[in-house]
Amino acid sequence: MSTTVEIVKTPDVLHGKPRIEGTRIGVFTIGESVRAAGRSVEDMLTAYPDLTREQVEAALAYYDDHPEAMDILRQQKEATRQRVLSQSRAPGASDDAKHRS
Repeated sequence: MSTTVEIVKTPDVLHGKPRIEGTRIGVFTIGESVRAAGRSVEDMLTAYPDLTREQVEAALAYYDDHPEAMDILRQQKEATRQRVLSQSRAPGASDDAKHRS
């Protein structure tokens, strides 16, 4: 029996970012882990034992098919990181933010 894995966006879950239906696991999280960090599908199945191979592959397909949307999410993540670093009281945190921009 074959089931279709849906990638959905709903405003009240993950701020409307694409995710695997029935989960709070975002496409961006899976895509960045595999495509950018070099992890494998098997690594994702180990890290997220409730996911199926089909769900991981559907997330990767969506990630690959929507590069502009993934770039926007990447930029948002970096902007948030910079904002947090600039507000941090940790020694050297604001210096890190300046050097990375």
